[in-house]
Amino acid sequence: MELHQLRYFVTVVRDGTFTKAAERLYITQPSLSEQIRKLETELGSPLFQRLGRRLALTSAGESLLPHAEKVMFELEQARARVQEVRGLRRGRLSIGVLPSVSARLLPKFLAEFRHQHPGVEVSLREENDSVEFEQMVHEGVLDLAIVRLPVRRNDLEVEFLVREPLVMVAPPGHRLGDKRSVALAELASESFVTMKPGHGLRECLQKFCRQAGFDPRIVFEAGHLGSVIGLVLAGVGITVVPRMAAGLEGRRIRVRDSFAYRDLGVIWRQGQPLSPPARIFLDMMRRSADVEVRDGRQRVAAAALD
Repeated sequence: MELHQLRYFVTVVRDGTFTKAAERLYITQPSLSEQIRKLETELGSPLFQRLGRRLALTSAGESLLPHAEKVMFELEQARARVQEVRGLRRGRLSIGVLPSVSARLLPKFLAEFRHQHPGVEVSLREENDSVEFEQMVHEGVLDLAIVRLPVRRNDLEVEFLVREPLVMVAPPGHRLGDKRSVALAELASESFVTMKPGHGLRECLQKFCRQAGFDPRIVFEAGHLGSVIGLVLAGVGITVVPRMAAGLEGRRIRVRDSFAYRDLGVIWRQGQPLSPPARIFLDMMRRSADVEVRDGRQRVAAAALD
């Protein structure tokens, strides 16, 4: 039983004659009659009978009609839903993002996306572990994720978004507070506040301090980035984080070591085309990342001039 045969059957019933149905379907009457005969042969029963000039359904035809109409209705609904998704009137989009990135990189174009496509349901998931995001994207739990580069899996599509410099966040009155930039080696004697072990920002701090020749003296650990910044502002110590994680409070001083940066990228499942919502969202992320890069270059240039 073929879908086009059911459509032909329903059209004949609605139009009342094979001639009118053939005209509506843009096929010849013999072709239409042949398809109906094939359907009757498969079902093992005639579907129509002629009562004079009138075409009537047999008992088998009457039994088939509501089911065939339901199939045609569901088919049209499926087509309509696909068109709605293609036009972004409906759909779902799930995104993973590092907490240290979400407050700076996402809000403006998340709002733009929601304004332009209010019918698309957007789900945002924050996790500290890029590796976990890689697994979730691979399994199809997430459509997209913003992660630290490089990625560990080789079965994901990866696109670079932005290179983010590190900054030192210092409390008011700190001895280095008047500087435009610092080298990490200048911080070897400082007390550090950072995230708890296992967090990406903790790993970032330790990695770059060791590259500068020392292990950071950590005096306080916190489970949330906001707590780290709050403790720094209260004078407990300093911290070194990527620029987007530093927030807007306190004195933020650029770290000038050439290796002191974090690369961010977006990942999606390899070999699987992006859905229309994910594709448009990715384009927005690209534009936002371009702005972030330009802003960063302008700040670096201004610091150099000073």
